[in-house]
Amino acid sequence: MPRKNHLIVDSGCTQDNERWSLSACGLNEESEVAWDGTHQREFVSCKRCLAKMAKPRPAPEPFHKERPILFNGAMVRAILSGQKTVTRRPIKGNQIPTYIKSDSPEHQWMAVVQDHPRWGFGAFGATEEECAAELAMYGGCPYGRQGDRLYVRETFNRTNPGGAEGVYYYRADGEFPKSIGGGKFTDTESWKPSIHMPRAASRILLEITDVRVERLQDISRSDIRAEGLQCPPELASDDVSPNYRDWYPAAWKELWNSTGGDWDANPWVWVVEFKRVTP
Repeated sequence: MPRKNHLIVDSGCTQDNERWSLSACGLNEESEVAWDGTHQREFVSCKRCLAKMAKPRPAPEPFHKERPILFNGAMVRAILSGQKTVTRRPIKGNQIPTYIKSDSPEHQWMAVVQDHPRWGFGAFGATEEECAAELAMYGGCPYGRQGDRLYVRETFNRTNPGGAEGVYYYRADGEFPKSIGGGKFTDTESWKPSIHMPRAASRILLEITDVRVERLQDISRSDIRAEGLQCPPELASDDVSPNYRDWYPAAWKELWNSTGGDWDANPWVWVVEFKRVTP
């Protein structure tokens, strides 16, 4: 039953083969109806769209993407041992919450969720923290969202030294066995950087279980453990000693700075939690 002031037109919507033409239907925000001044834009629709909306449709299957992610040897070993279940990556460019001059109290901070000339949109907030939370909620993480998968790229070699092609070795596992090619590369062989690893060579597949945004230094001791850092046994015997408590933040700071990051800048980071799944 049409609502009051609801104008129904016979046609006007785009046809399937008219991809870039505009619609005369209010269900399309780019409507170009010739207005008579008595109807609101959103109250105009056509019979074609109404019929489509009335027809029940099966629920779509969830669509999950797969993306690459780079880890160094120490982090690969931590993933393989089950110690690492989360990674933090810096938020970059226009996704960093930025203060803007706005008359609206709710729009003092902005971050770009999707950068597209036509379909792009942003996250806003009255505070920097609110903006960051909205950025995470809208799924702007370049590594994916919950349910998406990440295949790990690591330093590797495709060739069995002195042997046949098609055998992959990974630097995180240590040097080549001395029983294979004398444990040394030939003149034409070397370790290949992780950035050049093809999908077929990846041995680790991760499924994202959660994504959030936070400051780098807001990490807790348990989160540092989940990052794959384990306190030395000689300190782990006493959970309350200053040496034990201080070891984790110091180790995390050292690890972050070793990747080219700046701990003291306390940047906003993507916190990507994951679990290992069968490739």
